[in-house]
Amino acid sequence: MATRLPPVAFLQALRVLLATPRLAPPLGESGRIGADGPDALRIIGVGDSIIAGTGVQQLRDSLTAAYARLLHARTQRPVEWQARGRNGATSASVLRELVPTVPAGDLYLLSVGVNDVTRRVAADAYGRNVAGIHERLRERAPASAILFAGVPPLERFPALPAPLNSLLGAQARGLQQAAAEALAGRPRTYCYSFPETVPPGDFARDGFHPAESAVLAWAGELLALTGQDDVASCSR
Repeated sequence: MATRLPPVAFLQALRVLLATPRLAPPLGESGRIGADGPDALRIIGVGDSIIAGTGVQQLRDSLTAAYARLLHARTQRPVEWQARGRNGATSASVLRELVPTVPAGDLYLLSVGVNDVTRRVAADAYGRNVAGIHERLRERAPASAILFAGVPPLERFPALPAPLNSLLGAQARGLQQAAAEALAGRPRTYCYSFPETVPPGDFARDGFHPAESAVLAWAGELLALTGQDDVASCSR
């Protein structure tokens, strides 16, 4: 079971909750890059506000769309993408509410974890949820690739003061490890791990979500993690 925050950090969390601007995700859900045709790769983002695009102005700059755009540039194949994300979603709510609505895809881009950290979800419960999400998505599309986008380093978030940032950052690392263990050895599965530092200018005005520049850099690192032949051959 996850421990409660110490009193000082708890008070800081309340202040952050009250002071942080609430950003709405951009409108829309899907798009296509490249010419019409039957051989389009299907990229589907599943998860939290990162997938919903919170922090960017246009959904075309969200993580799912940025990944799709880079994949199209690399493969020269048309790419269809969908973003099935929800602000505030945890691994449990994604498994229970979002995954059953997700269509078959060639690659699923999964982002869950930050809301589990802020809700102090235990690592073992989180790991079970991530494993369950993976299994349900693989049942939906057995040949799909599944890419876990990683748990961001919360200790670097400008919105979080010390010592709250250190406490949440430590829990984020624990959840990252739980996800890595839950996904280890699964075929066509990739698990991204964030570097230790994140440039402060790469955040949206809430100091919590990534700005467009950070999203694009993140998408590039995710694409580098996935094998071109693995992703591009899924729908063939």
